[in-house]
Amino acid sequence: MVTFSREKVTPAVSRIRNSPDVCMYLVEGRDRAVLIDTGNGVGDLKGYVEKMLDGKPYDVIVTHGHVDHASGADQFERVFMNELDYELSLKHCAIEHRKESFSNWRRMFPKIVMPQFEEEDFIPVRTRPYLPLEDGQEFKLGGITLRMIHTPGHTQGIMVILDIEERIAFFGDACGVEVLMLAEEAGTIEEYRDSLKRLKTFSGLYDRVLRNHGACESPCTVLDDNITVCEKILEGTDDKVPEIFEGMPCIRAMAIDCKSHKRIDGGEGNILYLANKIVSH
Repeated sequence: MVTFSREKVTPAVSRIRNSPDVCMYLVEGRDRAVLIDTGNGVGDLKGYVEKMLDGKPYDVIVTHGHVDHASGADQFERVFMNELDYELSLKHCAIEHRKESFSNWRRMFPKIVMPQFEEEDFIPVRTRPYLPLEDGQEFKLGGITLRMIHTPGHTQGIMVILDIEERIAFFGDACGVEVLMLAEEAGTIEEYRDSLKRLKTFSGLYDRVLRNHGACESPCTVLDDNITVCEKILEGTDDKVPEIFEGMPCIRAMAIDCKSHKRIDGGEGNILYLANKIVSH
């Protein structure tokens, strides 16, 4: 049986987990709520969320179409996602792809226990249409307003979400301690740098950064760190550490300590990238 846990981040924001590698967020306003992301698509997330909300209406926002964020979307009726990630989600959320991702995670992090899932635990991939999610779109929940910021890089449709009243930025996978710029859906480092510079224009609207992996929170300086890392890659002055991620040869921009997994120079942001996806053509 798949179980979920909840931890309060603020009176309005809860972090939800059902595996150690990813979390979701539930934001509750006076009148409505929003579930941010749907995780790996195992277990009855809908039942868990609706029990917490006790009848309060809610929407679901999927920040991007990757396996660990969009796979549970088929449980829900009103699900919003940027159309640029629709096709990606069909591929990434396929059950076989989910099983492969769990296997990769267990191999990469053998010391952390990943639950074993049964066939009946897997939510079917969503093939029904999503509701559109666009840059600048707002969700008014009653005392809480969520604003969408399109921040392409990790994927083409990925969104950062601002909680205006609580001054929180949900960076998700858009900007963090190990941004993956590896797959075909990722942009170039040049495009990502420009995207982060636009995100920087909103920095006066938040004092706290939440993510979906690892410690799930970073100092606000993680944005400046990653802009600087992009500049180093573009200049050719990054550390260029060879890496293998899920079987894919890639480059880690900034060297890390193997035990702590933190940057040797003390910085927060880092990027894994491909040598042929640096400059836009």
